[in-house]
Amino acid sequence: MKLLLSSLILASFYACSSVSSPDTPAVTQSPDVSVVEGGTVNISCCWTPEFQRVIVQWLKNQTDIKNETFNMKNLSRGSLPEETSNCSNLTFTNVTREVSGRYICMVIVDLPVLTKVEGNCTVITVTARDNTEDNTEANTEDYTEGGSHQEEVLIYVLRCLPILALIITFFSINSLVTKAQQHTPAAPGNERTPALRREETQEEEERDAGEREAE
Repeated sequence: MKLLLSSLILASFYACSSVSSPDTPAVTQSPDVSVVEGGTVNISCCWTPEFQRVIVQWLKNQTDIKNETFNMKNLSRGSLPEETSNCSNLTFTNVTREVSGRYICMVIVDLPVLTKVEGNCTVITVTARDNTEDNTEANTEDYTEGGSHQEEVLIYVLRCLPILALIITFFSINSLVTKAQQHTPAAPGNERTPALRREETQEEEERDAGEREAE
């Protein structure tokens, strides 16, 4: 009789333990995503229901890359919750081709009972930039280089302007001096007016007439 009673007590204990054991968490991940090089991508891993403590392990191509611990609402009376988030996130900025791969999150329920659940896979694909964008950037670079060359030529011309102005000024002054010398009147002592020439001519004629009469 005692043996039967002990067996019933043990069976009740195991039954109560199985009923009170936590449920297996349901884990969901972000769907597959494609991103262009240089962009930003974010994927998440969420689980339900809520547990006291959860460890999330992120794997990329079966390689461990990140681990997080989440302390949820403490079930003890009179204590405050530390965290209430049921999601873990992976964010990549300015992505490169190396970000491409298969990402899996492993949700490990540490408390109250150790349980491990693997999420579905999220594939990140990083694509190259569009050729049109590359051509636009190339044209922009060419335009910038052409503008820089024109600026260099303009600066060179501006530097040469003072020298060119000096040369033009020199030749202008030289030309004015030459023209002034050509139009300068003779000295007063050497200038012979038309009236003076007529008087000299008359004197010569009179002198010649006198010499003829004397003969």
